[in-house]
Amino acid sequence: MSQLLKIFLIFFSYGIYFHTSNAEDKNISSEVKQEVELNDQNEPPSDVSTVSKFIQEFHRKIEGNSYPTNEKIESASRIVKQNEPEVEYSVVPETENDENQTETNNATSSVINCKTDRLPGSLTVELVNSTRLMNLLTSDANITSRLIQGECLMLLFYANTCPFSCMAAPHFNALPRAFPSVKMAAINAFTHPSFNTQFGIVGVPTVVLYHNGRPAAKFNDSEYTLEMFARFITRITGVHPEEKMFVTSADFGGPVPSVLAKETDYYLGLSWAVIAAIGGIGIARSKAWRAIVEAVQNTWREAEAQHFHVD
Repeated sequence: MSQLLKIFLIFFSYGIYFHTSNAEDKNISSEVKQEVELNDQNEPPSDVSTVSKFIQEFHRKIEGNSYPTNEKIESASRIVKQNEPEVEYSVVPETENDENQTETNNATSSVINCKTDRLPGSLTVELVNSTRLMNLLTSDANITSRLIQGECLMLLFYANTCPFSCMAAPHFNALPRAFPSVKMAAINAFTHPSFNTQFGIVGVPTVVLYHNGRPAAKFNDSEYTLEMFARFITRITGVHPEEKMFVTSADFGGPVPSVLAKETDYYLGLSWAVIAAIGGIGIARSKAWRAIVEAVQNTWREAEAQHFHVD
């Protein structure tokens, strides 16, 4: 009898426990439903900060836990709200000759200091060869930092057989009128391939900004337009365009060619020849090819034997 009483008390206590837990769950679910109904009646949040606040308040009511502040979320929302497209670029680190600079200078080395004097013949892009390019990239030994004022050069690596280079050509041809203090030059990467390895050029078109003959930044944006080029120069040098920027019909005529040229690419032909030779050697050494050759030889021998017996 006592054992039955103990069993009854155990089941009774479990029943009370489950009843109270179910009641708490119902209370929580009712609060959640009320919160959802209230939020459905209101207008949906319009920014990232409001959505984040709503989610945090919702979790506080359910779990009662504390959450961090919204400072980082609000800063992210301000970035999202910016509709102005950002130009993509990569800053080339300074060389070992600048080790004597302080940490403050190194932190701001992404902004270079260019001379603001108008250069002679700076209203047009100069097409250069290897000799002229080496002269333009001659550095001044007295300039030991990017923060010291020096000559700036914006160089375009292009190929007249590349359609993307031809599309970027008129926009680059219009740059000197807006930035007469920055030297604009272009070199054909197809006819001067030695500079591709020296400057790390893996494709065309590629735009590199030099300060005192040393690479400072590379243009990495996918849109090669006059506006994006100007933002790139202003972001790196702090120099603003002197006049309104627009592409004229004369910019399509040069100096950088905007018409796609049809030339024989001997390097491409040589590449295909090497690929074909390697593929032929691989097929000749395969078991399937040997089986095909043996089958043809056996068929030929049988045909000769039958022809001999007929004669």
